[in-house]
Amino acid sequence: MSTDYITEPGTEHNLRLHRDATPFSPGELSDPHPVLVDGILGLASIGSHGAYSERIYVALQEEHPELGREFGTKYFLIDEPGVVKWGHEGKSFTIEKIIDSIIDDHE
Repeated sequence: MSTDYITEPGTEHNLRLHRDATPFSPGELSDPHPVLVDGILGLASIGSHGAYSERIYVALQEEHPELGREFGTKYFLIDEPGVVKWGHEGKSFTIEKIIDSIIDDHE
């Protein structure tokens, strides 16, 4: 059995938390979005996440060679859909938001 994913390029808009929180406006966060980061399945969201500044958080099911299993930074930019530039050294990763999945049980 395998799973194929229907995706769209990740953007600051479609990865944003539906419900966010800041120190000035505490509250419950909405669930992160299912994603593929450089082909690795995980969850991601953009928002304040209870802090003062906006950031991106990623939690992956497998270890990523640069990001590890969990990654977060406020130093990010998505100026090309599907590509997250981060840090101060020109690093980047691809991100696709999963909008549906297809399970093939005929293998």
